[in-house]
Amino acid sequence: MISIKKLFFLFFLSILCTTTTSWCKDGLQIKGKLKILKPTTLQVKDLNGTLILSCDLHSNKEFATEQKWIRPDIYTLRIGETEEKIYFENHEVNINGYYDETSPEQSSLSFKGIDSFLSLQEYLPTEKDPDKAIISLPAHTQLSTGMAAALAYLANVNDYYSNKKLLDMIPNEERNSLSAQWLVERVQILSHQIIGAECPDFTFTDVNDRPVSLKDFRGKIVVLDFCASWCAPCRKEMRSMLKIYNELKADDLEFISVSLDNNQAKWKKMLDEEKLPWVMLWDKAGFPKSNENPSAIQTAYGFYAIPFLVVIDKEGKLVARNVRGEEVRKAILKARN
Repeated sequence: MISIKKLFFLFFLSILCTTTTSWCKDGLQIKGKLKILKPTTLQVKDLNGTLILSCDLHSNKEFATEQKWIRPDIYTLRIGETEEKIYFENHEVNINGYYDETSPEQSSLSFKGIDSFLSLQEYLPTEKDPDKAIISLPAHTQLSTGMAAALAYLANVNDYYSNKKLLDMIPNEERNSLSAQWLVERVQILSHQIIGAECPDFTFTDVNDRPVSLKDFRGKIVVLDFCASWCAPCRKEMRSMLKIYNELKADDLEFISVSLDNNQAKWKKMLDEEKLPWVMLWDKAGFPKSNENPSAIQTAYGFYAIPFLVVIDKEGKLVARNVRGEEVRKAILKARN
């Protein structure tokens, strides 16, 4: 059994004991006994939000969901207003202890039956920056196909090779879980973000509302800058880029700034203020309110924060990504060699 304090599952450093697993012949079942301040509910949903299991909870009374066969995968376990992504298999899971819905950090819950999920914690990267984090598996690590997909989903790193290695552990015919389907799409997206990969095309509008595509600049080195008028670091970076532009400008080089402004008028106001001499485009999809729902261009190029710059060679292939200042200059010179 394990004891977990602090905001439900969020801090696994508070694991105090080992776990044991009870097998359910007919699938997943969650049972236990909780002390709670008021009646609430327990729910298990899949990654699409489909309800899988549910039961009412009353203080100091035993509860049990029905038994249901599931595909081993990541699910959302929700107790009251607190939820967390958990890897569930067809086991019995026991939850006991105290749950405070108004102050979840005061809760003290114990769990049995999530051994596989806990073992995945050993492989999660300690680096919190998804652009820097990688998943390092010791030699001869044995993961089930469900656990391989679950690890990729939980780690959620932007390293292509980490995700590809996990996907390769899953035979094509076994990529049926929702996390495996997510991983297939993830690897496909990340394959365009490794150095030497062909950059995704796009079409946005210029200041005269004419459509402009990345492919229109094939045969030129492109410095692609994603920005917004309200982003002070973006505008500072633009002025830094202007110096590089003036020093290196030639027929084989094009700078393109793509604004993620939600308001076209504000974007045009920035153009009047900055008076930059290169191609200025506007993505009318704008900047999303949450990094959990990135725009299509953010997903394609693998970024959320701005400014974000990439350098693309004459064949449309990635030379450098997430570069600034002198890194941009070096990448342009590298593409010219």
